[in-house]
Amino acid sequence: MDYVKKFKNALSSQPNCILGKNGITNEFVNHVNKLLKRYKVIKIKALRSVATKSNVKELANKISNLTNSYLIDVRGKIFILSLHDFNKFN
Repeated sequence: MDYVKKFKNALSSQPNCILGKNGITNEFVNHVNKLLKRYKVIKIKALRSVATKSNVKELANKISNLTNSYLIDVRGKIFILSLHDFNKFN
């Protein structure tokens, strides 16, 4: 599998899911796990109501830890998670 190509596709596509005002719930974590199994690389957008510029990376790291995935990129209020570590492929 070409994970770099999957990353580029995720970067240019619409977010797979949106983190809303309820924050990180069990249902959200389960949904992210299902998306990761299906797509391997997903894009998540955090809404203004839950994310500020200072805590987006913290939210992304928390979701990454809860889903046993890797945080690949954070840009503004959007971050990309992957099921596999990209450092192995570079």
